[in-house]
Amino acid sequence: MEVAGISAASILVLPITLIAFAILLMVIVFIHEYGHFSVARLLGVRVEVFSIGFGKPFLKWVDKKGTEWRLAPWPLGGYVKFFGDLNPASQASPEVTDEAQDDAKPVTTQFPRPGQEDEIAQTMSAEDRKVCFHFKPLWARAAIVAAGPFANFILAIAIFTGLFMGFGRSILEPVIGAVSEDSAAYEAGFEPGDLLLSVNGREISQFNQLYDRVLLGGGEEMVFEIERGGNQLTIPVTPRRVEDTDRYGNPIERWLLGIAPDGNAVEFKKYGFFAAMREGVVEVNRVLSMTIKYLGKIITGKENAEQLSGPIKMAQFAGQSVMSGFDDSAYSEPPSFWTKLKVSLVDFISLAAVVSVSIGFLNLLPVPVLDGGHLLYYGYEAIAGKPLGVRAQAIGFRVGIVLLASLMIFVTWNDINNLLHSLS
Repeated sequence: MEVAGISAASILVLPITLIAFAILLMVIVFIHEYGHFSVARLLGVRVEVFSIGFGKPFLKWVDKKGTEWRLAPWPLGGYVKFFGDLNPASQASPEVTDEAQDDAKPVTTQFPRPGQEDEIAQTMSAEDRKVCFHFKPLWARAAIVAAGPFANFILAIAIFTGLFMGFGRSILEPVIGAVSEDSAAYEAGFEPGDLLLSVNGREISQFNQLYDRVLLGGGEEMVFEIERGGNQLTIPVTPRRVEDTDRYGNPIERWLLGIAPDGNAVEFKKYGFFAAMREGVVEVNRVLSMTIKYLGKIITGKENAEQLSGPIKMAQFAGQSVMSGFDDSAYSEPPSFWTKLKVSLVDFISLAAVVSVSIGFLNLLPVPVLDGGHLLYYGYEAIAGKPLGVRAQAIGFRVGIVLLASLMIFVTWNDINNLLHSLS
């Protein structure tokens, strides 16, 4: 069915993308905030608000312990507000700051609102102090803050564990199935059927390992040991920076050798619970390692910062993953509807695991307003024996806001440019 030259499938792309993105982000944000919430409750902190999304809530209710649960219209994040917080960033309220100064109690993130520095705050009762986040011991505050990112990593491990148990993990033997003409690999002398043994002295047991090493190689020469016809050969090759497409057909730039695996050498291996969990931990560690190394390449100028993506790209991936199983061009013979649905769900859930790791890592960056910034302040407090000064924390908070806002503007600009490029 087409309307004015536009297919029904094309009309559905935007709403499917928005719904998939909202579900993806809300689940991951909920798990992150629930990490803070659950540890806070465990350590006796009163939680006043648990919000998924920002803005005026369209749905809210209060549980038996007095926490107000909210669902708000802008699903780009969420927050947990503890008793004694001035705002969702866990800045201490003026009464907490004044009370701590009177009693020489350690209080973190003490930022009175402008014009309120000299306000006389009401005295908190002993019972209030017991349930106030800012009067908890240093180790308790650090545990509550770290629980959010940690929950993201736990979610990713759980997802990978379930996938490896239920569907198995694809394992590609390190055998070359095809070599692209005019590619770096073609000119270096690689041939179909070559068995890859090692690269730069490191063993290759699966073809998948090669993707990571080429991506992070930054275009530097790679020396391969291969086996061909029973003989071992050494072949040096330098990847080329080329315009390519990702798995969903989006245009990107990346380093490529120009070789593809042998599709007949793939094996889907299912794992038992403990083995699957171990593989899940390995996969999360791989994603983290790739992220850190790739950011390092960007900082040192070996990778293009334009490859950094933000919420628009995440939304695009969410929609594409949900629809991936229904792309008939990917099949020689179209399978049943339920098979297509399964492929889409696996792709979407896998994306959720990767995004969860990324959000956990982002929140651990040592930037004030993020969890990592709070942990940085706690590190100073642990070493110095007292919290960082109020003015220094306030300056750090404002710098953190500027850095975070600048990053969001930059990655959103990248997303818009990349989206326009893909549509052109």
